This record gives sequence, structure tokens and C-alpha cells, in this order.
Amino acid sequence: MKKIGVFLCILNCLFLLTGCWDRKELAEIKLVAGMAIDKGEDAKYKVTVEALNEKELNTQYASGNAATIVEGIEGNSISEITHLFNEYFAEFLIYSHMKLLVISEEVASAGMLDFIDFLERNREIRDDFNIIIAKDGKAEDILKISAHYRKASSLKISPQLDHLLEDWGGDPKMSIINFISELTLEGKEPVLAAVRLKGDKEKGKSMENIMQVTPDAIVVVDSLAIFKDGKLVGFLSMEDSRNYLWIRNDLKTTSLSVECQKGDYSSVRVTESKTEVTSKWKNNKPDIHVKIKAEGYLEGTQCYKSVDKLGTIEKYEKLVNDTFSQKIKDTISNVQKQYQADIFGFGEVMRRQDYHSFMKVKDNWGEEFSNADVKVDVDFVLRRSGIRSKSFLTETEK
Repeated sequence: MKKIGVFLCILNCLFLLTGCWDRKELAEIKLVAGMAIDKGEDAKYKVTVEALNEKELNTQYASGNAATIVEGIEGNSISEITHLFNEYFAEFLIYSHMKLLVISEEVASAGMLDFIDFLERNREIRDDFNIIIAKDGKAEDILKISAHYRKASSLKISPQLDHLLEDWGGDPKMSIINFISELTLEGKEPVLAAVRLKGDKEKGKSMENIMQVTPDAIVVVDSLAIFKDGKLVGFLSMEDSRNYLWIRNDLKTTSLSVECQKGDYSSVRVTESKTEVTSKWKNNKPDIHVKIKAEGYLEGTQCYKSVDKLGTIEKYEKLVNDTFSQKIKDTISNVQKQYQADIFGFGEVMRRQDYHSFMKVKDNWGEEFSNADVKVDVDFVLRRSGIRSKSFLTETEK
């Protein structure tokens, strides 16, 4: 019995010590940092990948060659295309560390988004990459621009979007899971950040682009892309993008400018904010109320006012409240009239707060949203005035 026990123990260990059947040596792989989806000329799609030349990303071993290799293949299935790239590359492409997915405006406007099923289903692709729209051009061109930051376009754009969200607002930080959810959600249409190529795209492909103080080409975050019924229908400005985040309670910090006198402006830094939305059926239409509570401090003033004077703090607070209550309401009104697409999720809020009313109109929610009564209240509290209560400008005021 002892011998049988020892034998079973050894056999069990052998099963536990089996190697990975699908392992690949480091010398045989190449990491993909970004993927771009365009319409193909001879097939449904053209898929372009940005694969990293790891040696050139290391400052100790870099020799001045290109930090990435960008190639594209056409085909009718994204899955098949991703397995064809050994036409160009000697190594296996690994997609698990992908940072960026760029979709062309042409593809998004046509509603050709069925390739997302492959990205969600694939077990090797994580769901934490940024998804963006390439505005006014091809998605592949976005990946071909050499950048000062880490030399690779994808490795520059991904933190660029994250830092914009953290410092000012403007990127909705839409993961593939959230995007799919909002494509199918009743009462909410999805949005994505939109970027565009500024400058000469041909010169931007050269390594000389990162050797200049002012690059010949650079990728800039341009706007917010609006979807309706699975198709791209338009864009919002950067300020509207920030207002969108504020309405959605996703705004972290930002800076606001208010006109305190004709031609003069003061700026405040918002450090905390909370948004509450109520959405109910009233007087045969949706009745929506957006309430924003925020606080922050004075960052700068052109109005020559001492903040320690009685009533000055209240004046700044009223300026912020009145100005941005109207600006946020204008953003909502613009989307109501121009797109009839509820990107703010007011319908989804009504589904939770007034379920029976929403279910009666859910099939025609876009039109109902466009006729909704909307009220916006901003309650901003100024906590500090920076490191001084009086501006040096007051000393020279006449």
C-alpha cells in the first residue's frame, strides 16, 4: 500500500509540473501597443497595428532607429487579420498589453462596429485600453506619428487621455465593456473621445519629428464623438465634453473661467464636485433636474478685487453658479436639438426612478428626450483664495 501511495503522489506531482502548452519565448514575441480600424479598399476592414521595437524604448540600448513598426492588412474578419501579421513580422504579435484602439470616423459613421465582438471575446486582450475616434482622417495615420513621449504614438496618447481627464476633463474614459454596455442600454447613448492629426502627417512619420522643439505633426484631443443607434452622428466641443463629464458625475478636477468685468476674467479651480440627477415624467414630457455641488479655490483674477472684502467671495460664487448653470444647460439643449441622442443617461435615470413611465416611451426615447424640460443648478463654494487674499493688481489700480 505504501508503494501505491508513493506512486500516486509522484503521478500527481507530474501533472502539477506540466509546462504551459502555449508558451512562447521572449525572443519570439512582439508587443502590440495600438490597433487602428479603417475601411478597406478591397475588403471590409483594414487593421493596422503598432508593434513596439522594445530596444529603442530603452535609453541604455537605443540606437536611434524607429521605436515602433506600423503595418496594416485588409480583410473581412478582424480575427483572421490579427493572425496574418506574420506576413510582415518575424515574431508572434501579443495583444495583451494593447493601450489604444483607434476607430476611423468613416467606420464609426457607417456603424461597422461588429468587430468589437472579437475584442471582447478574445481571452488575450484586456479591457483596459482606450478607445478613440480618428476625426477627419484615417485611423492608421494616428499610429504612425512619432511622439516625444516614449517615441510611440499609442504610448503617448493613452496617458495623454488619462491626464486630461484627471487635470481638466475631456475624456470619458470609455472601456470596451462600458462601450458595449451603452450600445445596448435603454436610455443612454455612448460617447468616445475624438482625436485629430495636426500638422504634416508625412513629416510626422519620420523620427525627425521628435527632434524638433515644435513637431511637424502631433495628435491632439479634439472633441467628443456622439453615437446614436450604433452609429457616429456628430461631435461636441471640448468644453461640452467637460460639461458632459460634470453631468455624469465623472469630473474629477477642472479650472473654470468667469467674466467678472467686461473683458476681464477670473479663474477658479474645482477640486470636489458631486452631481445628482432626477428624471421623471411630468406634464406629458420628461422633467429632468441636474443638481451640481462643487467647491474649489481662486486661481487668478483680473478684476482687481481683494478677496477679504465683505461680499467678494459671494460674488465669485454667484458668477460661477450663474455662468456654468447656463453653459451646462446649453450643452444639453444643443444635444437635444441637433442629435436627439441621450448621451447623458437621463433615460436610464428615469428607468430607475420612474420605471413605469419610462417603459411606455423607451422605444421613442430619443424624441422624448429632445422635448424634455431641463433644469440645471450649480452650487459652487469658494473655499480658498490661494496663498494671498489681495491681488498685487489692487496696488496699481487707479
